[in-house]
Amino acid sequence: MTSKKDAQTKGRIIAHHGLKVLIDIGSEIVDWKPPRRETWVVGDIVHFKDGRPFTEKRRNALKRAGYKGAEQILAANLDKLIITASCGEAFRLGLIDRFIVVANHEGIEPVIVLNKTDLADSEEKIKIVERYARLGYGVFCLSAKTGEGLNALAGSLNGKIASMVGHSGVGKTSIINMLVPGLERATAKIHEKTGQGRHTTSSAMLVKLPTGGEIIDSPGIRHFIPSGLTPADIAENFPGFNQLHGQCKFRNCKHLTEPKCAILTAVEENELNRDLYDSYKRLLESLEDN
Repeated sequence: MTSKKDAQTKGRIIAHHGLKVLIDIGSEIVDWKPPRRETWVVGDIVHFKDGRPFTEKRRNALKRAGYKGAEQILAANLDKLIITASCGEAFRLGLIDRFIVVANHEGIEPVIVLNKTDLADSEEKIKIVERYARLGYGVFCLSAKTGEGLNALAGSLNGKIASMVGHSGVGKTSIINMLVPGLERATAKIHEKTGQGRHTTSSAMLVKLPTGGEIIDSPGIRHFIPSGLTPADIAENFPGFNQLHGQCKFRNCKHLTEPKCAILTAVEENELNRDLYDSYKRLLESLEDN
């Protein structure tokens, strides 16, 4: 640590590098090695007492099931979760749905960003993400290459702390580089055969936006299984299900084969998108497999 701290000092973890974290305390940025048995993540609030830090209780956390089911915390104390997809690679709606579930459960506002709309044949994917707008979620269609749509996204983040997540190669870092001129975090080209990007962002970092607000650039995620959620939690927080929550005959309905299930009825009557429902079933299966 670079200087002495008193009991009134308070800061936020803005980066995690190896065994150390960087803490922004306003007047300076200090580095610190967290206690061995504690997990400190970007977004954590840190207080110093008698020159020693301790973390404040988190109001929420973005979590996933890691290796062998162990919980991995990706970020904490968020106002918004920016779920990023791209017109330039394979579209993974299931990943969007899973992020929405966790965000809803944690009290974080989910926002969907579709990048690279300057590419040809982007209209079909724009129509796909617009269905989330009809469900009440914020949707931004933009291009980090041309700058289209970036001002609207930046304006929505004023005074907020957000984390940008998504599959590798969707352009998260390029978007942040446009939002924060001069930052120039490293980006990578998309693999021609797989359509997937490489993990150029190796560690999470929180940056301040010149228009107000803060955003966390996180490494790309190929697989995401929510941690600590029950099937009931999944159903309650799944996109499109909330309007029908509590309308099934059985209180413990899993919306799979049960009679008089409001979700199944909505799917059969084309009131609920079947792709969404199939995504829900795959998520339940992944919980069982994990």
